[in-house]
Amino acid sequence: MTKINKDLNKAILQSLTGKYSLYIFQILSLAVLSRIFTPEMFGILATLQVIVMFFQLIATSSLGPAVVYADTLTNKQRDGIFSFTLLFGLVLVAAFYGVADSLFTWLGLAGESFNLTVMVCFVILSSSASMLPVATLQKDSQFINIAKADIYAEFLAFLLCLFLFYLDFGFLALASKFVFVPTVRFFFYYIKSSNTTIGRPKLGQDISSITILLSFAKYQLGFNLVNYFSRNLDTILITKYFGVATVGFYEKSYQVMRYPLQLFTFAITPALQPVLTKYKHQVDVIEREYYPIAFKLAMLGFFVAWVLFWGADEIVFIMFGPQWHEAGQYLSVLSVSIPLQMVLSSTGGIYQAVGRAKSQFYCGIFSSIVNVSMILIGIYYTDLILLCQLLVLGFVINFIQCFWLMQARIFNSKFTVNLFLIVCVILSPYCNLLFFEAPDPINTSILTYKDAFINLCLLGVSSLIVSGVVYVVLQKIYRK
Repeated sequence: MTKINKDLNKAILQSLTGKYSLYIFQILSLAVLSRIFTPEMFGILATLQVIVMFFQLIATSSLGPAVVYADTLTNKQRDGIFSFTLLFGLVLVAAFYGVADSLFTWLGLAGESFNLTVMVCFVILSSSASMLPVATLQKDSQFINIAKADIYAEFLAFLLCLFLFYLDFGFLALASKFVFVPTVRFFFYYIKSSNTTIGRPKLGQDISSITILLSFAKYQLGFNLVNYFSRNLDTILITKYFGVATVGFYEKSYQVMRYPLQLFTFAITPALQPVLTKYKHQVDVIEREYYPIAFKLAMLGFFVAWVLFWGADEIVFIMFGPQWHEAGQYLSVLSVSIPLQMVLSSTGGIYQAVGRAKSQFYCGIFSSIVNVSMILIGIYYTDLILLCQLLVLGFVINFIQCFWLMQARIFNSKFTVNLFLIVCVILSPYCNLLFFEAPDPINTSILTYKDAFINLCLLGVSSLIVSGVVYVVLQKIYRK
């Protein structure tokens, strides 16, 4: 095993261990909260999260990957960058406060305007302050410490949420978790950052040090912004034209669909950049190491997609309870894109590792145009099933464009047999759409937990057997 294999496997294992621990707790806590809060409340929270995500992107300015990519940072530069993030966070808080009333009125949430505004302001400032501490941990591949901070924050916020619920605070109890997590997380990130090569940041006067990171971060920020709009415009427009209850169902289905991405791709991608950056001038090495990972991601997604498509109703029933049954139909459609999205999401680590944030930005522009077009068509026809179907079609178009650019501009190679096999794997779940039928809302079948578990177990075993056979066959063809 080569040194890069060892480093990469170690980083991925630590990232997976940390992320899995966090996601398991999040899934369990979500299963509890979904049974005590209504879809309407979760719909408001989903809309709030989309708004906050935009300001978080601006607040961090995509500087985290730039810190990881940078060879060195002096203490003076580090402290100046930290001061900049705090000041910039305060500026964004003031900017949001100025537009909050108009924004919430447009979304039909005027009744909660003041409380929502205060919550978002806290989250924006905490997110901005966390950028540098967490980046120092990522640079040193300290994913276990990052996960510990996340789990502590989630656990404490979950307890606070339940406490406020039993004090009859209603929606504010659910929203408290949304505010408390980033605040506590910053505290733990800041403490743990003292044991990194960059060190714990302090307030400093050299704010101009931020320019060191901007040449890398500007395109990364551009990519994240256009990707944000392409990924979150649907939530905003569904809230506006369908209502908070509908967006609650849609967001739950989208959330379940993204769990496999979080469990695998989002856990692996942060580990790719710190290790592969060391070989940024040897793209042949990066290509050789990346595609076996992409193939395994595709096969994992292949298995999960079949289970989620055919077992969507059972999964929604077990995780969230009977009041969320409507989310099952949306989950079925969205699930076919899971293997494609798992592979596509992993490409960010490659673009960042070789310092090609500009190429990633162009990919983001193309993806945004495609996704926004699909969303607007679905909104125009006021058909949420159609919107989901158009989105999964858009993911295919984006995949083709992204991998063509990566092959041609980064790896400087042509279409390979390995890539062809990956494409075959990720597109096969789309065949399930030929058998999709929207359920009759009047004749919705009533599941029991026993029946749901039995159905899922049978489906899981049969899908695992099929996936195992496909993996063995393709592995013999796959070229190392």
